[in-house]
Amino acid sequence: MTFDNINIRQIVSAAISEDAIIVDVRSEDRFRSGHIPMAINLPVERVEQGQVNFPKNRVLIVYCDTGGSSIRAARLLSDMGYRVINCVGGLKNYKASLTK
Repeated sequence: MTFDNINIRQIVSAAISEDAIIVDVRSEDRFRSGHIPMAINLPVERVEQGQVNFPKNRVLIVYCDTGGSSIRAARLLSDMGYRVINCVGGLKNYKASLTK
């Protein structure tokens, strides 16, 4: 399957317009150190193990620190039947405030 890509700076507006779930695929420690508001943490390792319980009718927007793990997660989630949007550039390019 395939997925769409957006710039991470568009993540919040895309989440609102798509009624999407924002998924941070970084480790739990990295998530706790600061994440995008409204994000849910699901480390990429759990995605790889198939530990995903999101409703199939919701769009998932995935991000990580630099973009590599989110691409991996986006491919896996897409293969599982989810509609996925990947954030290019990762959290290092996100300029708004983070939630802790």
